[in-house]
Amino acid sequence: MELEDVFRAHQQAVFAYFLRLVGNRQDAEELTQETFVRACGAALRFRGNSSVRTWLFGIARRVLLEASRAGLFERRPELPERAAPAAPDPDERMDLERALASLGVSDREVLVMVDMLGFEPIEGAAMVGVTPDTFRVRLHRARGRLREAYGR
Repeated sequence: MELEDVFRAHQQAVFAYFLRLVGNRQDAEELTQETFVRACGAALRFRGNSSVRTWLFGIARRVLLEASRAGLFERRPELPERAAPAAPDPDERMDLERALASLGVSDREVLVMVDMLGFEPIEGAAMVGVTPDTFRVRLHRARGRLREAYGR
């Protein structure tokens, strides 16, 4: 697969990952760009031990962690300006967005990986660097905290 094909296939998902975690469109765009710059530099070292998608999101996660440590973005996302058109009830969608925004970045990360981007827990575990069981526990706890925040 050519790097251009990787970009086309995964750019929107990488951007969505960052947008959900940092909440700022400009920061998400910069982090997405940095992810693909690093992917270009690391492409020759890709051995195929995982899917290209898992490899790319592993790079994205490292970019996010480094930016977070450097204080380059706010930890809490801003609320979206308007609900997505696919939502059946815009008020419910905003309540869910607020609940998600109230969670810590590690909770948002596992929820975004699995529930929004469709990664299997085993893929998420590989990206985060934990066992699949540990990842599943984190996911379960994050879902519980989201239910708590959403249910008020």
